[in-house]
Amino acid sequence: MMTRDQARKTLLLYRRGTDDAADPEITEALSLAQQDAELSRWLEQQVAQQETVRAKIREIPVPAGLKEQIISERRVFAQRRVVRLAITWVAALASVLAIGWWAAFVGQRPPSDDTFSNYRSRMVSAALRDYSMDLETNDAGRIRAYLAQQSATDNYELPAGLQNAAEAGCAIKNWQGAKVALLCFRTGKPLPPGRRSDLWLFVVDRAAVKGAPASVEPQFAKVNKLMTATWTRGNKLYLLGAGGDERSLRKWF
Repeated sequence: MMTRDQARKTLLLYRRGTDDAADPEITEALSLAQQDAELSRWLEQQVAQQETVRAKIREIPVPAGLKEQIISERRVFAQRRVVRLAITWVAALASVLAIGWWAAFVGQRPPSDDTFSNYRSRMVSAALRDYSMDLETNDAGRIRAYLAQQSATDNYELPAGLQNAAEAGCAIKNWQGAKVALLCFRTGKPLPPGRRSDLWLFVVDRAAVKGAPASVEPQFAKVNKLMTATWTRGNKLYLLGAGGDERSLRKWF
């Protein structure tokens, strides 16, 4: 599933009113923008900037008599002169276009990939995708031992409510070269076909995530289809996600 930031990068190439929307990646990005208010606002700003640049380009006057000169001149010398004039005009047009697009790109480019917002979106996407656990077990001791063997975080502290949740296993994800421990739980609700868990806890060294919140109290936010809670304890950053609303997620604390 495409993330918000991947959609932004894709939509930098989108031009409204053209056949760009027929491209599968742009179609997916546009669909995500319809569901994501923040991405939708960004897209409208991006399209507005594109229209401004295109309007400026349309205002550039074509040199008077250029067409007639190209048609009427027969002699080689005259033809070369016309060609040089045309090249100069096209180069000027290309320069304006390049400057406009660069300004739009710099002003609206997505934040760097190692930010907290990107981390949270990436982990939520990992939970929502069909994935296989590296280890399937309800034995908490085996899970910690496996994570330790893989040099991932194993000295995590679970909230009181989550200590009573049924563990299903674990997996290891990568974030900017750092290993993220993914602990999988079951809420007790019926699971969709093929699913092994519906409650996910991601644990990573806080230093690996730029702009990670420092609050020890959980901060709740809806991300994609999951309600998430983020908090810090010691040098670890915790991200808990599940379907439902904030109230249903608070029961695990």
